[in-house]
Amino acid sequence: MLVVNILPYRRTEYITLGPIFNSKAFINSNYCIIENIFLDQLQYNRETAFNDWLFLVYGDQKTIKLIQSCKEERVEVECAYDSHK
Repeated sequence: MLVVNILPYRRTEYITLGPIFNSKAFINSNYCIIENIFLDQLQYNRETAFNDWLFLVYGDQKTIKLIQSCKEERVEVECAYDSHK
């Protein structure tokens, strides 16, 4: 017989972000948007939060392409936040 593991009940935390007044058409604007979300609105510490945590970022194909371009540009940067690893 098939066994199904049921996850325990808990509330899902969510945060509604404020408006971001940057165009997402260019890579440089994407850096500003990422900084606005993670450092300004969510107030994560640039030096420590990105070493141990995994942040999933999703969007349409253009958004993902621009984020991948940001990662490719900063492949040799030491800091986990700045390299967007």
